[in-house]
Formats: sequence, structure tokens, C-alpha cells
Amino acid sequence: MAAEQQHQALYRRYRPQNPQEILGQDHVVRALTGAIGEDRLAHAFLFCGPRGTGKTSTARILAKMVNCEQGPTAEPCGVCDQCVAIRDGHHLDVFEIDAASHGGVEDARELREKAPTAPAYGREKVYIIDEAQRLSREAFDALLKVFEEPPPGVRFVLATTEPHKMPATIVGRCQRFDFRRASLETISDHLQHIAKDESIELSPTAAAAIARQAEGSFRDSLSLLDQAMVIAAGADVDDAIVATLLGTPRAEIQRELADAVAVGDARTVFEIIHRLVLEGHDLRHLTSETLGHFRNLLLVRSAPGEQGLIDATSDEYERLRQQAEKFQPAELSRVISLLLEAQADMRWTTSPRISLELALVRATMPETDPEPAGMLARMERLERLAGVEGSPGGVVPAPAPVAASAPSPADDPAPAPQRQERAKSKSSRKKKEVPAPRATGADDAPFVELSPVAEVDRVPEAAKATAGSGDPALAPVQPVVHAASTDAIDVDLFRKSWPSFIEHLQAQRQPILKALLETATPATYDGTTLELAFPPDRTFGVKKVEERAPELRAALEAVFGVTPQVRCVVREATARANDPDPDVDDETPPTEEEALQRLKQQLGAEEEDEATDGVDGGTGNGS
Repeated sequence: MAAEQQHQALYRRYRPQNPQEILGQDHVVRALTGAIGEDRLAHAFLFCGPRGTGKTSTARILAKMVNCEQGPTAEPCGVCDQCVAIRDGHHLDVFEIDAASHGGVEDARELREKAPTAPAYGREKVYIIDEAQRLSREAFDALLKVFEEPPPGVRFVLATTEPHKMPATIVGRCQRFDFRRASLETISDHLQHIAKDESIELSPTAAAAIARQAEGSFRDSLSLLDQAMVIAAGADVDDAIVATLLGTPRAEIQRELADAVAVGDARTVFEIIHRLVLEGHDLRHLTSETLGHFRNLLLVRSAPGEQGLIDATSDEYERLRQQAEKFQPAELSRVISLLLEAQADMRWTTSPRISLELALVRATMPETDPEPAGMLARMERLERLAGVEGSPGGVVPAPAPVAASAPSPADDPAPAPQRQERAKSKSSRKKKEVPAPRATGADDAPFVELSPVAEVDRVPEAAKATAGSGDPALAPVQPVVHAASTDAIDVDLFRKSWPSFIEHLQAQRQPILKALLETATPATYDGTTLELAFPPDRTFGVKKVEERAPELRAALEAVFGVTPQVRCVVREATARANDPDPDVDDETPPTEEEALQRLKQQLGAEEEDEATDGVDGGTGNGS
């Protein structure tokens, strides 16, 4: 009675019992059923793939196919004595061997000696060796002969999660089938179907969260659903129950980190990592997940529309697309490189937290990165600051035409060969000089330097009047990004709820404002002013958003209950990734006079002869 009333885990109760119930492995099912139908079933199989994808269950179904009383058949009945015995695990001719505990050479020799004996109960004997990579080298050698020339009525199924550890001599004697991870949609639908059978209401978002945590494993997802049902105590399983079980959703953590990196908010980065450490998260695993999130952002940014490259639902892909617009591909490439270095350092260090924090701080603040890419970012920032001092309103001036003040060849008394040599030397020196930075923006708009974000068209008139005076004391004050908060609402709440705010704009039929704000990230909020940071290449969006300030404030009041002043800024561009030569930039475009002079030098023309003819009259013609 106690044995019959004992609870059975969901992954055991809902184990596939026929080929139609195997989900996500259509290529395997098609091959096995086709081989049964044509009577070309092999004697040895290698099932390899991640955990919880159905390798052992498929091996049991294969045993049913060859031993069913209606068979051999591609559709075992599941009700005959043979099928029931295999389902319950006490069939006399179906042996499930755990290679982790029976992987010695003596176990292999015993298997080799028992294999030739006739089946005791069914039509064929089936040996299922789980975790086959754990067999010793001597055990593999002992099984070579029986795998190559098996006795009649014997089949072998090797299941492994690490096929690269299998000897090539064994793999060559088997038919290999690679089991794939299940998609999020497949697992979510499967969980909702099981919850319905269990008379439990499972919300779609909770099912998606469990499926994401399972990482493509049906067994892991069913185990998590079993735990969630225990926590719910007979009630519905919703997002709150799943959050209690899993903690903070991992995707939400990655979005928070990416938003903090996008606006250069190092303080938020430290706060997130500190919170995760207190919750007991493994920082090495967190680094791997953060690396995967930025990789997804790079894929979305570099290959738009290719949703099949990313394991995400349609809603998640849309959120990734919105966040990817806040970065440039070069920025994402640099962040990924820093995280890869941190991941490599964590293999040897005893302080993985420092490695992760250092990588994220370097990603957030390029000036702290000693690598060439970070140093180039600092140089560009200093150059722009130098341009702000001598330019009204902080606009970087265009480079002055150098060739306009250069002496003409006619005014130079030196011979022509010496002038040509000096011109070549001057041209080579100009190439080594670092040119003034160029203005960035969609329509060549001027770039205004603010650290760490650049504000457009918001410089006070008094600051514009004193910016060009040359006195450092009268230079405009550069605002510093901070994460101030109030008792009611803070910048973190704005960032977490920003996707919902974008959806609200879509529902209110404001597509233009929605499209403009998808690339914006709340940078600071001090209780009265909300600062929105735009990517460096979205300068045009700043003025458009400011023109629609009343509509934006009304939407903020509807969603957040506050009507702050909105200030739009543009983030400064970070270092260009993989620059082959950061010290040499493109040469300043030559003026018309300089281009004419270079053309004459290349063609070998002598301008001084023309000048001499004009002064001496007919003297030159008469000589």
C-alpha cells in the first residue's frame, strides 16, 4: 500500500512511451521508424546529446519496437506484456547498465559472455549502456569484437552526453544520432499540457521562465514544475511562484547590466553584482550568462531579422532588438572581449568577483581600460575637451585649412627639386599628426562633449557666451551622471519598467515616439528631471523627442504617476574595436590650392617657368 501511494516525480510519470511522444527529435524518430519499416535496423546505436533530451527514453522505445507482440513494429502497442514489462523496468531481456558504476573490464567481459545466450522472455536482447563515456579503455577494448560481430538477436544502445570521449573504434561500429536541445516554445507548450493534466493553471510567462531555466532539458523543466506545484500548494502557478523558486529572473539581470553599461553607470553595476553575491549566485556562471546576453545583442545588431540564430521567444527577441539599438557593434564587440578575458582569468583566480567587476567597469568606463582600445577612447575624449575650450557652445571646430597659408611655389626662391623634397617631407609629417576629431551624428551634427554623456542643444546661453573666452574658470560646467533617487521612484524603476512603457506607447498609438524611445535608456532621475541617454548615432532622435515633450510627459504620468522634466543627451562614442592603427587617422581633405599643387608635383610641371615668362616678357621666348 505504501509503495502504491508513494509520489512519483513528473518526469517519470510523463516519460515518453511511444515514438509520437518524443518531442524535439523528429530526425531520430523518422530514422528509427523508417529502419523498422524496411527491416534495416542496425545492431548498435550511439545516442548522444545534452541531458534530459530523451536518449534513454528513446532507447526503451526502441526495445519496445523489437519486442512488442505486434512487432517488430514502428508503433508498439504499449499494452502487451512485453511493452508493459519494458515500461516498468523489469523485462528479463532489456538490460540498463550504468557505465559509471559498471565500467570496468570485468563488467565488459561478463556482458560479452552473456550476450550470445538466447533471449529468455522476448524476441531480442537489448543492452542500454547509459553514460557510456565512463567505460574504461580496457572495457571498450573488450567490447570491440562483440560490437563488430554481434550474436543474432542482440542490440546495443550507448547513451552519452560527451561523445568526444568515445573511442573512434566504437563510434565507427555504431549508428550515431545527435539529440538536440528543445526550443523554449516546445518546452513551454509541454509544461502547459502537463499542468492541464494535473489540474493546475500555469501562466504562459511562468512556463517560459521555467523553460528558460531548464536550458533545453525536458527532465529539468518537469522537475522545476514539480517544485513550483509544491510551493503553490494546490493553487495556480504564476510568475510570483516561479520567482520564489528561481529567484530574480536571469534575463532581467542581464538586461539591467546591459542598460547600466549602455549609459556608463558603474554604480549600478556594482550594486547588481553585490546583490547577486548576497543571493548566492555563482559568479563564473553569471559571467557566462552575461557573455551570452551580449553575444545575443551583437547578433541582433549585426544580423537583424535572423531570429533563428538566437534561442528566444518572439517577445524576448523584440526586447533584445530594442536593447541592441542602444549599442554600436564595435561597443558590443569590446564588451564581449572584456568578458572573455574575465572568464579566462576566473579559471585561475580565487576572487572571481574582482575579475567580473573589473571587466564590467572597463566596459562602462573606457578610460579605465589600459588596452589600446581604451586608451584610444581616452585620447578622443581629451581631444574633444580641447576643442570645447576654444569653441562657442562646446562645438568641435572643423580643422583649419593648413595649405591656405602655405607659401606659393612662385614666392619660394629655392630651386624646384628642393621645394618638391620639402613638400614630400611636409606631407609625411602631416600623416603622423593626430587630426581633430570629427563630428558625429546622423546629419553631420556637431558633437558636444559631456562626460560620460554628451548633451545636444541644451548648453545655457551664459555658458555659450563664456565658452570661447579661453579662461578655464569660465568654461561650461560638465554634468556628471549619477543615480539619484527619491522615496517614490528612482532610475532603477524607470529602467526595469522601460519595456512596459514602450508597450504603453504602442497601445496609445504613438508609433513615432515609441520608435524614438526604443533606443533610449534612463540615465539619471533626481525627482524632478529624467535624463534619457541615446546612442552616439541617434543624435537626430534628441530633437524629435524634445519636440514631443508634452506627449512624453503625459505618457510618463500615465505609467509612472510622475511628470518630470525630460532632458535628452547623447552618449559619447567609445573606442573603435580592432582598429589596425589607432595612431594614424585619415588625412585631412586637401584644399583646392593644395590639391592643384600636388597634381603639378606628380606631373612634373614647373610653375616657376610660367611666372618667369610673365615677368621677363619676351626674354624667355627669345632664349
